[in-house]
Amino acid sequence: MASIQKINGKWRYRVSYKDENGKYRTKTKGGFRTKKECEIAAAELERKLHRGFDVSAGDQLFPEYMRKWFELYKKGKYSLGHERNIELSVRLVEKYFAGVRMKDITRDMYQAFINKISKEYTLATVRKRHTYIRECLKLAREDQIIFRDPTFDVVISGEKPAKEESEKFLNYDDVKKLIQETKKGLDPRYVSRYIILFAIATGARFGEIAGLTWDCVDFDEKTITFNKAWDYKGKKFKETKTYESKRTITIDDETLKMLKEIQMIQKQRRLQSGMGEKFNPNNLVFTDMTGKVVSNEAVNKVLKKLCQRVGITTITCHGLRHTHGSILLYRGVNIKYISRRLGHKDIITTLQIYSHVLDELEQKEARQIDDMMNDLYFA
Repeated sequence: MASIQKINGKWRYRVSYKDENGKYRTKTKGGFRTKKECEIAAAELERKLHRGFDVSAGDQLFPEYMRKWFELYKKGKYSLGHERNIELSVRLVEKYFAGVRMKDITRDMYQAFINKISKEYTLATVRKRHTYIRECLKLAREDQIIFRDPTFDVVISGEKPAKEESEKFLNYDDVKKLIQETKKGLDPRYVSRYIILFAIATGARFGEIAGLTWDCVDFDEKTITFNKAWDYKGKKFKETKTYESKRTITIDDETLKMLKEIQMIQKQRRLQSGMGEKFNPNNLVFTDMTGKVVSNEAVNKVLKKLCQRVGITTITCHGLRHTHGSILLYRGVNIKYISRRLGHKDIITTLQIYSHVLDELEQKEARQIDDMMNDLYFA
């Protein structure tokens, strides 16, 4: 039976129970405004004890719980980029919820946390961090460590401006400069330059490029099939980002010629190494001198130097994917085809990513219509 007391104008309960080792314990909680609220809370605790719940689970610290959740359920099971985003969310919790117990997290507390980080990050980043934290707390609720969702109906915002579109895309003239500079230094010893040219020509994701195998290159039909990706950390193949990412696209003659050169170089390296099939055992298209996959970071490092050398905006390998899509749009390619070529989940994704390009094209087409009508009236 719970003991109910009024102390300094507030009500408090104390419940005695035996733990799993048969030792007597007490749980005390105060601060209730009315006796009725206190009695209801005490009755709920007694009900949980009767059903065998570990009522002390909520005493563990939130940062420790989320770190354990990450290590047990997430670490080593996703791509490097995905895993890093999850761990950054864990670090935020460790920074802002230090010393906070699971049972003490409230909606007000969580909203205050969101409001605080909103001043430091973009809206997209805040949403991403919130998504992983909410997933962790959802598991805690499922395990009945907490009994209410502190993230429920929280308002997400972000005040830091996102990167300018010009930082994510290169225009047509700048791409030409980059291609010329990249081709100047093509060397079989450095595969990063080949990957950069391939990314410009196909708009493929880095994982798709790294996981491309020779059986997916059709020299006769002039096509490339993306049906898997490469997990750099796990050093193995993995599924593409979405089902729609599995696709076959056409490639130009120049890219086809480059692939033939790479294939010939690989055969020479295999013979020189004396390793036979052990050289590049996964039959990958893009490997270094030893037959191993290069990292995204290594390619981005080379790309940064090339961009700086020709005096254009510095972007990443993923930025080349967006550059490919934006150039196709500017050249009048059907957006439905672009969506399929890039392997987007649906055309809505394509419209959202390239909305700035579409806005510019809309203005240009509006002027073209005005010119056409003037020709009709004053012909």
